[in-house]
Amino acid sequence: MPLPALPADNTARFRVNYTVGGEPHDFQIRSTPISPVAIGVAALDFLNALSPALNALVVNTVEFAPSGSSVFNIVTTGIEGSTVGSGAGTGSARANYVDFIGRSSGGRRVRLAVFGLKIDATDYRFIAGENAAVDAAIVELNTHTGAFLAIDGVAPQWYSYANAGVNAHWQKAVRP
Repeated sequence: MPLPALPADNTARFRVNYTVGGEPHDFQIRSTPISPVAIGVAALDFLNALSPALNALVVNTVEFAPSGSSVFNIVTTGIEGSTVGSGAGTGSARANYVDFIGRSSGGRRVRLAVFGLKIDATDYRFIAGENAAVDAAIVELNTHTGAFLAIDGVAPQWYSYANAGVNAHWQKAVRP
């Protein structure tokens, strides 16, 4: 039997807005009530670990919405303006992403996708040991237990693999 749905604003959320390959993207981090600086450290540790697998990615802003609210406001975390990865990431690479998946002890699934993947996963999955940067990023997700929570507010166990893919929206945007 499926778990009942929880409201999207069930936890506090930070949204990291970034640019890669000239395109704006974001990812969301659910957290306990910790400081923006602590979230900045967690997000930058994660991105730095993944950096060898990414095209140049620039963190633009970070926004925060408290639990129970859908209003995001810009906060200062100290990572704004940070660049990770290398290379231009133009053309078809703009649609490439890596998707990390986990599950909380409450049974809630969690995902975190980052665009700008510059390497190919021949079978669209990086299993443990296949890519050092992906492995290091998974370690960071599991290390920062006050951040990277599932929707139920519980720290998930992140799977030992990550999926890769080509996003259909961005794939169509690249077409002439």
